[in-house]
Amino acid sequence: MKARHQTASKIREIKGRVDDIAQRRQRYYYKFSSSKQGSSSNVANTGGWYDRRGDALLLEEDDLVGIDKPKQKLIDWVLDDADSRLKVISVVGMGGLGKTTLIKKVYDDLEVKRHFQNHAWITVSQSFKFEDLLKILIQQLFNEVKRPLPQSLETMDNNNLKVVPKEFLQESRYMLVLNDIWSIDAWDAIKIALPNRNCGSLVLLTTRIGNVASTSCSESHGYIYEMKALSPKESWTLFCNKTFQEKDCNLHLIELSKSILRR
Repeated sequence: MKARHQTASKIREIKGRVDDIAQRRQRYYYKFSSSKQGSSSNVANTGGWYDRRGDALLLEEDDLVGIDKPKQKLIDWVLDDADSRLKVISVVGMGGLGKTTLIKKVYDDLEVKRHFQNHAWITVSQSFKFEDLLKILIQQLFNEVKRPLPQSLETMDNNNLKVVPKEFLQESRYMLVLNDIWSIDAWDAIKIALPNRNCGSLVLLTTRIGNVASTSCSESHGYIYEMKALSPKESWTLFCNKTFQEKDCNLHLIELSKSILRR
C-alpha cells in the first residue's frame, strides 16, 4: 500500500508538471498568433500576454551586467572599414540571453551613430508582413532627415515599396538593425530592398536560428557573434541587483537564492 501511494503521488506530480508545460506552450503559441507588427521597436499584441522584448530598449547601462566586452567587440566590428561593401553582423542565441539589449547599446553608441549617415531599427518577429516592414523602414529613413513621406506610400505594392529605400540609401552609408529574424526567407525578402554599394554600410541582425546567422553573413563575409549565458558570478550579481535592489543578499536567504539561481 505504501508503494502504491508513492507511485500515485509521483504520477500526480508528473501530471502537474506536464499540465504546466502544456499551458506554457499554449501561451507561447498564443503570443505569436496574437502579435502584430505595431512599431519599429516592438510588436504590439492583443490579449493578456505582454511582450517584454521592447523593455530591453529602455534599460540603462547601469542596469546591465556582463555587457561591456561583447558590446566593445561588436563596436570594433561595426567600425572596421577594411571592406567597403555592405557588411552583415549576426548576433545569434536562444531567447532571453540579451541579444536585443546588446545591439541596442551598440546602436546607441555615439561613435557608431556618427559613423553612419542613416539609421533604422526594425523588429521582424516570427509573424511579419513584408509590406509593413518596408513602410516602417521608409518612415524611419524619411523622418530622420525630416523629409515628407511619399504621398502614395499607403497604396504602393511590394515592388514599388522596395524601390523607395533602395533609391533613398543609394549613395549613403547606412546602419540597419533587423531584430529577431526567424527565417532565411525573411532575410532574403528584406535584403532585396537594400543597396549594396561600396559605402561601408551595415546590417546588424539578431536571430535564434544558427542557419539564418550563417547564411546572412556568408554572402557579405560578415561576422557572427554567438551570445553566451552569463557566468555564475555575473548571474549572481544580476540576481542580487534585481531582487535586493543592489543591496547584499541577506545571510539567511543566500542558500535559497543560489538554489533559485541554479534553476
